[in-house]
Amino acid sequence: MNKKVLISILIIILFLIGGYSFLKFSTKDKGENLAGDMLIEHRYGQTQVKSNPEKIVVLDYGSLDILDKMKIEPIALPKSNLPEYLSKYNDEKYSDLGALLEFDMEKINELKPDLIIIEGRQGKYYEELSKIAPTIGLGTVNNDHFKSLEDNISILSKIFGKDEFGKKEIEKINKELDEINNKTTASENNALIFMVNKGSISVFGEGSRFGMIYDKFGFKCADENLSGENNHGENVSYEYILSKNPGYIFVIDKSVIVGGEQKSAKEIIETDIVKNTDAYKNGKIIYLDPKAWYLGGSGISSTEIMISEIKKSL
Repeated sequence: MNKKVLISILIIILFLIGGYSFLKFSTKDKGENLAGDMLIEHRYGQTQVKSNPEKIVVLDYGSLDILDKMKIEPIALPKSNLPEYLSKYNDEKYSDLGALLEFDMEKINELKPDLIIIEGRQGKYYEELSKIAPTIGLGTVNNDHFKSLEDNISILSKIFGKDEFGKKEIEKINKELDEINNKTTASENNALIFMVNKGSISVFGEGSRFGMIYDKFGFKCADENLSGENNHGENVSYEYILSKNPGYIFVIDKSVIVGGEQKSAKEIIETDIVKNTDAYKNGKIIYLDPKAWYLGGSGISSTEIMISEIKKSL
């Protein structure tokens, strides 16, 4: 072969190899390498995640709920206090990591996952978990259930290539939400939402963790001066409830989750004083599913339960 031709061929080959190496390096720098990695933005920062990870550890019931709808299975999760609609994950084929707040870090390390999904309850462990595997923080951000739901569906749809699924679910939920909001806004019904635990009653205002009753479902808050800043609500008396006289009283019974021997929310709420409210007289004291509202987070099934309960109350 002509020497000049051979040299030309070698130069072309070296150029192609060098160009490929540069392309691979530069796309990886941008968080999109040829293996299908992507850069995911979440509540704790940015994380490089490979598409369609197989070994998933989930410490957020809302994310587990979304993955369940996508037919994506985790390898491990905390099984303590699993909501009924996620009860199939009690099966032994899924490793038990304990509880949402007290999970088994050692077991997670042993499982060598491809992806770890957490929420606010595990936020302080983000750095430590990130050393084990790529970790993203989802859950409910800034007490905005529906914005968080939309964001989390979008993020998980991107990771698992389920974009069409995500769009349809978001559209369906927003449509149902608008229908309820239109009804409640037109009727000008006012309401208060309470959580009962260990005999005490806490009320939650607009912008609080249960503020979607007002902000999204469209009920007017019966106490215009109620702050939404306290994430645990504000302790109130029976006299307070009567003085505000809400048309609707929504109740979340935390004792169902905490356990132990406690009076039921119905026994605590429906006293002689509260029986003088419009809500009681009109049969509008509504006891909500605590595992959906308190533990379920920004998931699809939990949101469907919330929407269904509010619809039935109207």
